[in-house]
Amino acid sequence: MVRLFKSRHTTSHSFKIDNFSLLKKYGIEKVESSVFDLAGHKWTLSVYPNGHKSAKGTHVSIFLMNQVSVNVLLTYKLFVVSQLERKWHSKSKDQFDTNPEPSTEGFYEFITLADLKRNGYLIGVKFYEIEPANPGTAECFSLIEKPLNHKVTWMMSKFSSFNPGKVHQSNEFVVGTRKWRIEVHPRGYNEEKDKSFSVYLSAEGFVKNAPNTKTYARFKLRVLDQVSWNHAERAGTEWFDAEPEQSGFADFMPLGKLDEPYLVKDKLYVGVEFEVISTTNYC
Repeated sequence: MVRLFKSRHTTSHSFKIDNFSLLKKYGIEKVESSVFDLAGHKWTLSVYPNGHKSAKGTHVSIFLMNQVSVNVLLTYKLFVVSQLERKWHSKSKDQFDTNPEPSTEGFYEFITLADLKRNGYLIGVKFYEIEPANPGTAECFSLIEKPLNHKVTWMMSKFSSFNPGKVHQSNEFVVGTRKWRIEVHPRGYNEEKDKSFSVYLSAEGFVKNAPNTKTYARFKLRVLDQVSWNHAERAGTEWFDAEPEQSGFADFMPLGKLDEPYLVKDKLYVGVEFEVISTTNYC
């Protein structure tokens, strides 16, 4: 379906969202495409799966945003295409005017939630009166529950040898289409310095050929109890930026608790478990 659409609409970018029902389950209000090139400019598509502002709860809202200045008048059309039948839903053609700053154009009430759920649609934008690409471009966004390698544990042997005043990171590991590290500050970070053991999840680069785009993750950071398995853990939810970014807890646990049953024979185990993660691939 996506490949056929790209071949027939060479001045378009399509944004396929899989597992649409999971967006509601996890309360995700907005999904953004990666940055794509069309009509000589850079853009993103923003989709509000449960509607935005006045359309909340009744419609899907879709918007187009320029990432750099637009110096010409461009004609475009936002659309959704049924994946079950030959059905194209769109608004009338519109124009993206010259604008030196990032701006947003689109529709709050693009398509009803009932219609979207009934047919399953491919979302996208098509430009007119420009040189065609060969073919059009497309990406697929998915939410994955308990992804492959969703539990990772870092064994910090000879913990006493780690410089307490510096930040330390685990080896890099891959979950979804992104590379990650666990990051710790043994004597605390920022306002928790000399008070807490700070733990963070660090989003790094991406696997080969994956779009560099925001990544959604629900996760648990934990320090393992090596005696009774009553682990210390904190849950987090974050949209990680395409650039390296950390999310976690400066006050993960008081320094006074950093002893048995967590620190045993100079070994400490720090881990992360991903409940759900987003992936984006070209398709």
